[in-house]
Amino acid sequence: MDFWQITPYELNVAAKGFAKRKETEQKQSIYQAYLISRWVWQKKINIKKILNADEKKEPMTDEQMLERVKALNVALGGEAKEKAK
Repeated sequence: MDFWQITPYELNVAAKGFAKRKETEQKQSIYQAYLISRWVWQKKINIKKILNADEKKEPMTDEQMLERVKALNVALGGEAKEKAK
């Protein structure tokens, strides 16, 4: 998929998929560290508490979404255009 040919909706879907993959990789790494700690140090750690700690995320507000879009625009080399009043 060519970046310049995708729609904002497709970009959003791709970004959500990427975020979900990263979250899954992070949970796998945490679980692996948990298993290693159990084997090496023989400690009892509440892994369910650690893995479920970040599930209480709130949706972004319109202002937060606008700031994110502006940051992505700058990061990707876009131009800032102000609307004429």
